[in-house]
Amino acid sequence: MNRSIAWTALVVLGFLICAGSVFAEVIVYTSVDEILSSRIFETIEKRTGLDIRPVYDTEATKTTGLYLRILQEHPNTRADVFWNSEFSRTLLLQKEGLLASYQSPSAESIPERFRDPSSEWTGFSARARVLCYNTDLVEPSEAPMEARGLLDPKWKGKVAWANPMFGTTATHCGALLALLGEPGYRQLMQGFDRQFVRLPGNGQVADLVARGRFELGLTDTDDVWRLMLEGQPIEMVPYDQAGRGTLLIPNTVAILKGAPHPEDARRFVDALLRPEIEEFIANSTSRQWPVRSEVPRPEGLGGLDEVKSIGLTYREVADSVDQALEIAREIVLTQ
Repeated sequence: MNRSIAWTALVVLGFLICAGSVFAEVIVYTSVDEILSSRIFETIEKRTGLDIRPVYDTEATKTTGLYLRILQEHPNTRADVFWNSEFSRTLLLQKEGLLASYQSPSAESIPERFRDPSSEWTGFSARARVLCYNTDLVEPSEAPMEARGLLDPKWKGKVAWANPMFGTTATHCGALLALLGEPGYRQLMQGFDRQFVRLPGNGQVADLVARGRFELGLTDTDDVWRLMLEGQPIEMVPYDQAGRGTLLIPNTVAILKGAPHPEDARRFVDALLRPEIEEFIANSTSRQWPVRSEVPRPEGLGGLDEVKSIGLTYREVADSVDQALEIAREIVLTQ
């Protein structure tokens, strides 16, 4: 009887070990909207057998909250993967030495500009900073194509933007500081503070422009696409196309150093970086650009080569974010 029990226990143990490689847990911290990311998680779970445990951020603190959480949890890392809806906080985690190197075979076809040379992060599915406008209130020819056009007195109180301390607005501020230098950036922030109304997040900016509460807004492409597809009276132009150009914002994915499930984290990253995921995101209501030119896009999305982008590396932008936020806090939040 004892031998029978022992044999049964070994069989069960062997089954659990084998099953563990199929039904493995991976913990993903993500700032990507739940309505989009949850469908991708479901697809990856079916494809790989992984048990994905997502942890989300709030709309108001997009990316920043999870970045701080990762810093606080180190070295007792709780998450396996950081799937960031932008890039600056990913690169700042890299600067702190908190990312693990992994060269995913799924990333081979991704252009080099979206891949870290040390393979500690990979970019995919990009958005851009845009100026949106209410088509019932603003003619397309009136929408400013240069940043300085937003400082025209006629737009005072009619332009909305999101809190510059968080999310892609914070990253855009870093890009503007790196591009303009401190004097030029301070001058621009002072002008924005005089002209613009500050809202909690980019989604609210686009929503209130569509409703006619504001005529113009600074936000991201995905927030505007969602409303355009609903037939709302809103359109957009990439930020500063007649000037220095706009900021392209890829998603980034990275495995955290000390991840509790490193092997399964790599399996998740391989699945996330497949071209089919980029195609899925491009066809979702967020309409994000695939960074691979060969990935099919829906009608009307166009290509990344049609957008004039800021001539900065992602490292240059990320390294400027904290200083940009200090200046923005001084000008925008303390007056």
